[in-house]
Amino acid sequence: MQTRLQGNKMSETVTINDKEFKFEDLDESQKYYYSQIKLTQQEADSLKIKLDQMTGSNLFFKDQLAKSLIKEEDNGKSE
Repeated sequence: MQTRLQGNKMSETVTINDKEFKFEDLDESQKYYYSQIKLTQQEADSLKIKLDQMTGSNLFFKDQLAKSLIKEEDNGKSE
């Protein structure tokens, strides 16, 4: 959704397939669908951030384990 100033009035538009529609002209079901699109996109973005954090944490702990095992091996503690 984009907000544009037309004259003295703010107008929100929805762009679908390169066509612009005035938000105020959408019927209730179209507004609901658009709301769901925005909410699901926000949730997907949030999950992407969480996945990036978990991937980074996983790599960190794998690295720590590898370093720990190599250190033990260098000290002759492994069997």
